[in-house]
Amino acid sequence: MAVNELDLLVFQMAVESVRSLCLSFNDKAAEIAARSRGNLLFDVRNDDDAEVQRLAAIRYRGGQIGVLALDRQGLISRYCVVDGTFSRFIAPLENWTSMPVSMQAKIDVTHHAGLFLGAMRNAGHMLGN
Repeated sequence: MAVNELDLLVFQMAVESVRSLCLSFNDKAAEIAARSRGNLLFDVRNDDDAEVQRLAAIRYRGGQIGVLALDRQGLISRYCVVDGTFSRFIAPLENWTSMPVSMQAKIDVTHHAGLFLGAMRNAGHMLGN
């Protein structure tokens, strides 16, 4: 089994094991990252989308990124693993997350979250799991 396939399998198992826990989305994303040995890059709101209210990304060795989406009903309904193709969409969200909260409050990343979600959909991801 290739490393990418193994990362995908471990990510999927972590998502399924955490999905029904009574935790906030941020806590679920952090728990998925911990269980799958990844690094949580960001967890952002996406208020402008009719289907997805939050997005999170987890980086794995080898450059793979696990992406989670929280739907409007409050469920992790979509997830996938992507490669570095989406780096230009991920970078602004990751940079925003690394800022102090006082700086985050001054910067709206809703547009960046929407661009990332749109790019994911255009590539055939985030259509539902």
